[in-house]
Amino acid sequence: MIKLRWLIPFLAFLSSLFGDCDGFNWYHNINLEDCDPVDREVLQKFIANSGDSLEIDMDVNYNGEVEILELGWQLWEDGRLIHWICQEVPSPYYFYEYDCGLSGNIPDEIGNLDALIKLRLQSNNLSGEIPPSICNLNIIDAGNYWFNLENNNLCPPYPDCLEEIMGTQIITNCK
Repeated sequence: MIKLRWLIPFLAFLSSLFGDCDGFNWYHNINLEDCDPVDREVLQKFIANSGDSLEIDMDVNYNGEVEILELGWQLWEDGRLIHWICQEVPSPYYFYEYDCGLSGNIPDEIGNLDALIKLRLQSNNLSGEIPPSICNLNIIDAGNYWFNLENNNLCPPYPDCLEEIMGTQIITNCK
């Protein structure tokens, strides 16, 4: 069993093995300009849609705003976003967990994150209808460890690819 005090240095070491847009966002100096522009655009739209609801504790550079590489836990490989976890995330800088505070609509461009192998956005305040483009993701059928949107405010009708795996949603504000 790895002791917690070795976990962060170990992750930093692993990240040092990656290129300019490869590695874990919290442990590696990723050059955002080297990352896929479509992936960056989707994350930026999540930030814009969320407005002031984002958890400010993610602002690790203390500039007063949450930026793309501060949005949850991300793993980039070959310039593409392959893991994105924005739920109750343990902070590497604090001794507590926080959620990302995502809110608003899921961007229509979500389906463009076609390199994703893990997407967990449960327990945020995402609302509205889910864009059909989400069915373009290759992880829909991988099970809720790899893909999870539960405990949001997402409204039916859900895209056919999600109908069986949506889990609990708060639909009181749906029309």
